[in-house]
Amino acid sequence: MVDLVIRNGRLSDGTRGCTVAIDRGAIVAIGPGLDLAAVQVLDARDGLIIPGFVESHMHLDVALMNDAERPGRPAPFRVPAELNRSMEERRLAFTRADIEDRATRALIMATRHGVTALRAQCHVDATVGLKHLEALLSVREATRDRVTLQIVAFPQQGLLDQPATLDLFREAFRLGADAMGCASNLDPRVTDNAAVHRHIEIALALALEHDVDLDTHADMGLPDEATLDTLETVYLARRATEVGYQGRVTAGHVCALDSAEPAVAEAAIDAIREAGISVISQPDLYRLGRTDTRGVRRGLTRVKQLLAGGVNVAFASNNVRDAFRPLGNLDLLEEGLILAYGAHMDTVIELEALMRMCTVNAAQALRLARYGLAVGAQADLVVLAAPTPSAALVDQAEKRFVLKAGRLIAARE
Repeated sequence: MVDLVIRNGRLSDGTRGCTVAIDRGAIVAIGPGLDLAAVQVLDARDGLIIPGFVESHMHLDVALMNDAERPGRPAPFRVPAELNRSMEERRLAFTRADIEDRATRALIMATRHGVTALRAQCHVDATVGLKHLEALLSVREATRDRVTLQIVAFPQQGLLDQPATLDLFREAFRLGADAMGCASNLDPRVTDNAAVHRHIEIALALALEHDVDLDTHADMGLPDEATLDTLETVYLARRATEVGYQGRVTAGHVCALDSAEPAVAEAAIDAIREAGISVISQPDLYRLGRTDTRGVRRGLTRVKQLLAGGVNVAFASNNVRDAFRPLGNLDLLEEGLILAYGAHMDTVIELEALMRMCTVNAAQALRLARYGLAVGAQADLVVLAAPTPSAALVDQAEKRFVLKAGRLIAARE
């Protein structure tokens, strides 16, 4: 007798009539024709069984801050700096209770869409102190049975020439933050490439000091030209290799890579792969290129070329109904379909790659232990009302069942 079995499922490799047996929160058997007694039985009804979706880059503390009754931006914008200013102004009204309420609702939304692990960016700076972090730590504890939540201490107001702020980050890690953030584009003291490197060095030093992963926003603009000397991700790759942090760095956005000449992009991708940096694409398609009058750019990184070059690539929701993006549902099938359009990924093989990007690739980026659809893995699973991964994306399939550590947390019949 085991705790739970899922019967009549399909696997991504085409296996049909499959049973997944779960006991004490872990997968204990997988295969067709298994006949095991169980306390609870779920019928997949020929649906696809996959490991849980992993939301690898999301600003949870500011999510759902917009008017729910009239969603949408109140006025258009031209450049991202306007969005940064709006965020700085609007977050002054946040209370800890407000952050906890919105973050909890966002996590419930995410888990209903099959997300079983999420990495959350969290503002840490002189203006808000540790208020956002304290709120998310409380939410993490309250939702631990639904989702694995990693918290990134995110430098919303920069790192350069701010000794007091660095002490805030040290306190953040003492309290329980999981990763060090890095965003030179938000640092008001960054005025040239040398300052970009100083910002990265401070963030990397804090990550090394506390033995935490480094989670970066990198190459977020669209320059007229990008070189190996100006790409942040190349500098990150070199430094990660030099200090032995291969596999412990993620780079979100990486939009500027698309501005590089092909030979430069190829060399950059080689460096990123060798350093084990995971690239997290944000398929938002709305933030950049607004001042372009012809050949309008959309701000995506070179997703297909990065994948072909052996880089671990994932994608994520980034901003959900906040000052930066008034859209989003914390649904990675939805984000994957958007990326399929934007990145020209429409073959069966490419659609299957997109499904891996928001599951196994994202789990690798977050270095999740015991993740996957395999005996011995933690039973974080989703049953989709679709026969194959490509059908799940194209059909935007319903999530029939969502399990966290073998416990049913969402179901749709």
